[in-house]
Amino acid sequence: MNPAWQSPADLSMTPASQELETDGQTAAAISGVRAVDTLDGLATINEPTTELVIWQRSLPLCFRDWIDRLDAVTLPHIRILVEPGDLRCALVPLLDACGLVQSDMRDLLVEDIDDLVSAFADITRSDRVDVRLERVDHDACWKFHRDTVEARLVATYRGPTTEWVHMAHAEKAMAEQRDFDGPLERLGDHDVALFKGNRAGPNRGIVHRSPPIAGTGLTRLFLCLNKRTVVSPDPWVKA
Repeated sequence: MNPAWQSPADLSMTPASQELETDGQTAAAISGVRAVDTLDGLATINEPTTELVIWQRSLPLCFRDWIDRLDAVTLPHIRILVEPGDLRCALVPLLDACGLVQSDMRDLLVEDIDDLVSAFADITRSDRVDVRLERVDHDACWKFHRDTVEARLVATYRGPTTEWVHMAHAEKAMAEQRDFDGPLERLGDHDVALFKGNRAGPNRGIVHRSPPIAGTGLTRLFLCLNKRTVVSPDPWVKA
C-alpha cells in the first residue's frame, strides 16, 4: 500500500480481517460484521444481526497499474439512476464523454460495476439503482456518520478507501470526530462493502467516513450504490 494513504499516526489501525477471523460465525454475530470471499456472499447483509459485509477481493495488478496512471482529469464523475440491465448502455457513453479512452482495462471497470449493480439490485430488491462513480480530490464526507439509507454499497477503485469503526466505538467516534483515537478500520484496496444505514432500524448503521485527503495531491475514484430516493436523478432512458 502506498505510504501516502496511511492515516495519521495517532490512529490505531486494525485490518478488518483480523477481528473477523477470530471465531467465524460467533464473531460476526457479536460484531455485526462479516467478511466474505465471493460476490454472492454480500447477500448476508439481509441477516438480522449483520450490519456490514465486506467482500475481500483483489482486482488484477494490470488494472491497478492502469487506473493509477490515468490523468485525474479523465476520471469520471457520474451519477445515473438505471435499471441493472441498462447499466452498460448508460455508462459507456458517459465514460467516452469524460475522455476515458476505451481499452481492455476500461471494459474490466465497466464489467465490475455492472456485476456490483446487478448484485445490489438483487439483494435490495431494487428495480433501479442510483449509481455514483465519483472523482474525489477533497475531504468529502470526512466526518464519522451513519448514512440515512437502508443499505449502501461502496468500493474504491483508486486512492484511499473508506474508513469505519465497530459498533462498540461508534458513538465515541461520532462525538470526537478528528480527535477520535480509538480503533479505526479501513477497507482493503478494491474491497466491496455493503452496509446498513440508520433507516434499517433504531441504533442501526455502520459509522464510517471518507478518508481525509485534502492537500495530499491524491485523487480517489469511488463507487457508491443506493436504492432510489427523492434525491436520485431522473431515470436513465434509452435514446
